[in-house]
Amino acid sequence: MLWLMRHVRLASFAVLFGLAPAAPVFADAAPQLLVRAHLEPAGPVVAGSEVKLVVDLLTTTWFTEAPNWPLFTVPDAIVSLPDEQADNLSEEIDGVHWFGVSRAYRIAPQAGKTYRIAPFAITVYPGGANAPAQVMTPALTLVATLPPGAEGMATFFATSALTVTQNIEPSSAHLKVGESITRTIVQRAAGTEAMLIPPASLGDVEGLKRYAKPPTTRNIVQDRVGLVAGERTDSVTYSADRDGRFKLPPVSVEWWNTKTQKKETAVLPGVTFSASKAREKPLFEIPADAMSQGFPHRIVVIHSREVLLGCALVLAVGVLLWARSRITTFVRGTRARAREARRRYRESAAMAWRKLRAVARNGELRGMVPALYRWMDRTGDFGRPARLENLTQSDDAAAAQLALAVNAHYAGGAALPLNWAATARALRRMQRKAKSRRRATRPLPPLNDY
Repeated sequence: MLWLMRHVRLASFAVLFGLAPAAPVFADAAPQLLVRAHLEPAGPVVAGSEVKLVVDLLTTTWFTEAPNWPLFTVPDAIVSLPDEQADNLSEEIDGVHWFGVSRAYRIAPQAGKTYRIAPFAITVYPGGANAPAQVMTPALTLVATLPPGAEGMATFFATSALTVTQNIEPSSAHLKVGESITRTIVQRAAGTEAMLIPPASLGDVEGLKRYAKPPTTRNIVQDRVGLVAGERTDSVTYSADRDGRFKLPPVSVEWWNTKTQKKETAVLPGVTFSASKAREKPLFEIPADAMSQGFPHRIVVIHSREVLLGCALVLAVGVLLWARSRITTFVRGTRARAREARRRYRESAAMAWRKLRAVARNGELRGMVPALYRWMDRTGDFGRPARLENLTQSDDAAAAQLALAVNAHYAGGAALPLNWAATARALRRMQRKAKSRRRATRPLPPLNDY
């Protein structure tokens, strides 16, 4: 027994001082990933109401960056991803500790039927992995029903109160050929988000050119009350290319009254107007009686200077049009280079060091550990992927203290105190030493052959 204990001590001594090969103490297991999704509420819902699609992303390590949440589509439904902060998760499943985030999509079915929500991919960035990973959400089924009496509605839209107004500009019933008229319809639904309001039907009119403007939506919110109403504005401009009489047809808006549980229809009246050709006049017109009776009159003379200035202006416009493609290409290239420069800076070691310094000043080791590994990875001076043993130095107390604190954090023990100023100086020293070793081992360039 004494012989065995003596050999164990000798082996530990040899490993500690580098006399024997040591096992990879800091080797991390590959991160595991888990994705979950469910609907709230889970049972059948009434068409027009919102349903939450809650998606949970979990990993056994941590996420170095926020996941890429895609916006998918569902036929006959409105899907949105509110700009809300993701919820952090920390769970223990079958004895394994998982960390992650959760976000909720909003789905508003517009018809009474069974919806199949197909799986969609989400890109995640787990800590300890060499590259991003993709996970697929499970397929889900959503059942939406219509109340009795609403089966024949083209689009089911439910609200407690709806007001619909229209505005015609210009208000004159007579236009000149080439002029335009704009029809704007505003819908305001009580207690309903603006994204759920269906668009007004503003179709084509024979003899008129139609130019639709992008719709605008806004939610009316009051303090201590919350959402009061949602408002949607649809606007279309019609242009008359010929003379004649035209009519914008009436517009009907169907909606379901949740108070009376009945279908109602708001009707906006049609608008009739006419368009006529403008009477052409000669560029220069001098009355004949003024010429015959000797009345004073004025003749406009255009000097050569104005002619040259006009020709130069036309030439400048022509040059700009000719060089438009080259200018556009140059501007696009400049913007692309600027975006690439910003991206490289965001992914640079300098930016990673700034984030590490900001997190370390808060004194929270849980946020500092992923920031430390991200900086080590991006410098490239501590291996690829960066490992903690490449940082530890027996002759640097601050670096050794940092290694002990990180190991204690992963072991789940009490957090060890760190002096960030001393730790930062130690990290910079380790980085300079690593660069010096890399330059010393770099092969010499070939000699010039004259």
